[in-house]
Amino acid sequence: MKTTILAVIALGGVAMIVVGLWGLYVLIKERVAKLRLRDYIPAIQTIAVGLVLIVLARALQLLLLVFATSSSGT
Repeated sequence: MKTTILAVIALGGVAMIVVGLWGLYVLIKERVAKLRLRDYIPAIQTIAVGLVLIVLARALQLLLLVFATSSSGT
């Protein structure tokens, strides 16, 4: 059960990255004369949130491993 929750968190992170990349693709494909950095910020933030979710899932997985090995040794 615990690893299933971590897998769902990581899968959500991957989905956020895909959505962010799709947003960047749409922005780049639009041929608007002047796109500012402000226009790219939501897509970049979405990719960053996806990376944070993946790192969070990995950190929780390592924490679960530490607790599992420390409790089995006593």
